[in-house]
Parts: sequence; C-alpha cells; structure tokens
Amino acid sequence: MLLFWENTTSTELMKTALYQVFLFSLLASLAGCGSIPIQSNVKADAKPEFRSILVVSNLSTVEPTYLPTFQTAFPVGYQVCTVSNSPISFDSPEESIEKQRQTCQSEVVLTIDFNRNYTYGIGKSISSRNELYLEMKSLATGRPFWKAIVTTGSYWEVPPKWIIRQLIKDGVIEGVIR
Repeated sequence: MLLFWENTTSTELMKTALYQVFLFSLLASLAGCGSIPIQSNVKADAKPEFRSILVVSNLSTVEPTYLPTFQTAFPVGYQVCTVSNSPISFDSPEESIEKQRQTCQSEVVLTIDFNRNYTYGIGKSISSRNELYLEMKSLATGRPFWKAIVTTGSYWEVPPKWIIRQLIKDGVIEGVIR
C-alpha cells in the first residue's frame, strides 16, 4: 500500500514505493526462515522395501561435515552411507557410487543434485535462490520412486532432517527423526 500526500514529488513516491517493497520482501523472507519449500512426488508402485540407503551429493560446494549428518539423522533401523561426487575427486562418480554401494550393501540411492539458480529483486535488494533436485531410486531396478525439488536461499545444503521429514510425510520411510 502506497502512502500518497498532496505535496509529494514523484521521486519521493518512488522511494516510498521501493522502501515498502523492500520491507514486504524482508518480512516475507523472515517468515519463511523456519522451513524450506519441498515439492515432492512418489511413485508408490515402484517403491521397494529397503533399510540401507546410499546418499550421494553431486553438489560442488558443501561443507565436509554435511554428508555425515545424514548418517545420524535417519530413523533407527536405517543404515546410511554417503558419497560426495566433488569435481576435485579423482574417482569417477560411477566408481565412487559403486565402491560405497558394495561396501554398504545399499538397496536404494538418494541423490542430491543442483537444478538451477535464480535471482530476483532490484537494486540493493537482490536475492538469490538455489533449486536442488533430489531423487531416490532402487539400485536393483534403477527406477526412481521419489523425486523432489527443494528451493533454498543462497546456500547449497538442505538440512538432512528436512529431507527426512518429507520422506516420512510421503510414506517413503518410516520412523521418527532422531
């Protein structure tokens, strides 16, 4: 809502409008700090029974402590191993995945990948968002049974508990988040 005054110049009106847009954007972003929007889809008839999961990150920039948090975040009864397919890794992504799959006897793989980046806003109030693509598929059949798009702020890492919460909500896994 713009405030109009009789003796206000167009420059002042423009400043007021930009200020109100900035305040609205700031309040909207603060209201969303507690969660990350996750859009997901499940193909129930392709979902296998599983207890061993391989989490694969294809993200180029994540903290070394990020993937290990998946190992302790899944509900009790799930065995979780991780692989980071970093651009500076000497093994090919396929080799890294196969080594861990054999070591852990994983039945499914949860892949976290970059989808796109976009920016919005004007002037000093430009914001950036990353969109990540998550997919879970059976290693026996190679068929995906869960897919999701996660929109984050300017950071890459989605807290594992938020992903796991969505997997429980979608009926892909059972249990309580640790």
